[in-house]
Amino acid sequence: MTKRQKSVEAAIEDLVVTKGHVTSGEAAREAGVTRQAAYYHLRRLEQAGRLLREGLGRGSRYVLAVDHHATYPLAGLNEASVWMDVIDEVQALADAPRIAQRVVRFALTEMVNNAIDHSGGTTLELDVTSNTGFTFRVVDDGVGAFRHLSSRLGMDDVSAAFELTKGKRTTDPTRHTGQGIFFTSRIVDTFRLEANGVRLIVDNDLSDFAIGESNVRTGTTVWCEIDRDTQREPKRVFDEYTDSETLDFTKTRVALAALGGPSFISRAEAKRVADGLERFDEVIVDFSGVTDVGHAFADELFRVWANAHPGTRLVPVSTSPVIDRLLNSVMRAGLSD
Repeated sequence: MTKRQKSVEAAIEDLVVTKGHVTSGEAAREAGVTRQAAYYHLRRLEQAGRLLREGLGRGSRYVLAVDHHATYPLAGLNEASVWMDVIDEVQALADAPRIAQRVVRFALTEMVNNAIDHSGGTTLELDVTSNTGFTFRVVDDGVGAFRHLSSRLGMDDVSAAFELTKGKRTTDPTRHTGQGIFFTSRIVDTFRLEANGVRLIVDNDLSDFAIGESNVRTGTTVWCEIDRDTQREPKRVFDEYTDSETLDFTKTRVALAALGGPSFISRAEAKRVADGLERFDEVIVDFSGVTDVGHAFADELFRVWANAHPGTRLVPVSTSPVIDRLLNSVMRAGLSD
């Protein structure tokens, strides 16, 4: 599936989540496509087992297709009991290969626990669907994940979404390491977290991230998709980013911190990229999609910040020849300081 297809189908699913159902005309308006194109995507989602069609002809509408639906009060809720409900109700998951079952269990219980401890809400809603793989949706009625984080870290909601891609971000460090969302987003095939009008998507099949607008403005909605034949063994993912029990390696996408297009000029933008990276021993700084980098940006990140945090190694990747020469120049200057 192309990025465009995923974007259109994500927009359609957002509308279904918000309204409870959607017609082809509503889907077309929401996704910015023709009615014919909307119908094509609705049919794809239906064939994939994600939506069900109700009615016939132009009067038909689509609703979420689920194998298991439950609503829980968050007060006193335990994620382990939620998992037992799911495994009892979804036979395909009980019969799934060991790796897929472990991935679903880790991701689902982490997202339920996140809602219990951080949402400030009263109710949690859970949907689980099985088809060629497994999809689950966790919805709470709290303040919204990005607002919760942004209000405590002094940043806007979009910046909070960017921060969650780095790992080790938590508003309750005495009880949480900040690794739950980070690892969940990397273990599943596709991860979508939507809240406060902002959508964060991590697509591990495409090795890509995206931050955009969402229809979800109340509470938090998390979607996770896991292929039945996934080979993302949780331990392998943990080992990629950890040494013993500590998350000491991460990867950050410079393009996600853009303040105005794919060019990065200012020291303020560099500080936005660098915020919180001192928590790690090594950081892969990915310049994919970045067309221009100014000297001030490069100097702030790779000389000033790097010299102030010698315990963190910054490794730039996916740079153009021009950007590469600029970064090398700045880093050489930093070594001679």
